[in-house]
Amino acid sequence: MMNETGEFMNHLRIGVVGCGHLGQAIVQSLLSHGFDKEKLLISSGSSPLTLKRLADQGLTSCLSENEKIFREADLVFITLKPQDIMRIKEAASSGKAILVSCMAGVTISLLHQILGKSVYRMMLSGPDTIKSEKGVTAMYPENHQLKQILQRMNLKYLNIRSEEELDVFTAGVCMPAAIIKSADPKQQQMAIDKVKEEYPIFPELYSWAAKVLPSFANESDKESYVNRMITKGGVTEAIVNSLSKGESLDAALKKGIKRTKEISAEIRQSVLRSCS
Repeated sequence: MMNETGEFMNHLRIGVVGCGHLGQAIVQSLLSHGFDKEKLLISSGSSPLTLKRLADQGLTSCLSENEKIFREADLVFITLKPQDIMRIKEAASSGKAILVSCMAGVTISLLHQILGKSVYRMMLSGPDTIKSEKGVTAMYPENHQLKQILQRMNLKYLNIRSEEELDVFTAGVCMPAAIIKSADPKQQQMAIDKVKEEYPIFPELYSWAAKVLPSFANESDKESYVNRMITKGGVTEAIVNSLSKGESLDAALKKGIKRTKEISAEIRQSVLRSCS
């Protein structure tokens, strides 16, 4: 399988659109697992810090315009914030790349409406876990070639049966931050026991999260770790805010699932406004 996957990857051009923390983690993982830098196309915003990080990694030569990425790549990871999806509407219409959305809450039907073509949805755990080869991922619907790449990246792959379950997974991969904020392991286990019948994927994600947490020297380090996982208006923020208000872990995880649906509704309204 490894040789077969390696041969497949040797002929593949991969694009990463939106090279923030997640996009950079994907790029680093691809490169550390044998992907050819010369076949990598990435785009980034104008943030000087992001551009410096890419330069420090020797990736300046890989920077490309979105139009070129969608036109020339065989597979494109879209790692933008969900609210920025409209920025790539025109660019994505070119080319025949396999499109892979890593954006929380943006449904397949909405992606098809915006981009005019079929899109796979994939969610991953935080950038720190991907870089340390302790990451977990899921996609819907399944794509054999993409699954090969994820396995080559040494990511733990969970099978997902529906798009709704992918939204549950999205909340579940926020569990490392949730565990830190909820603190009490006994209460955590009680919370997981409460939700596992409705959301059977949570016990496996809780077990994964407990194993990937790094050691912290002090409370400040814990807070910094949690803050790195938070995107303003995102799913992790919804979960952490719920826990900060004293709500239980099971209630907070449900808030995270709810937030994925809210994001989808917000993007849909934005699309409707742009079309009116």
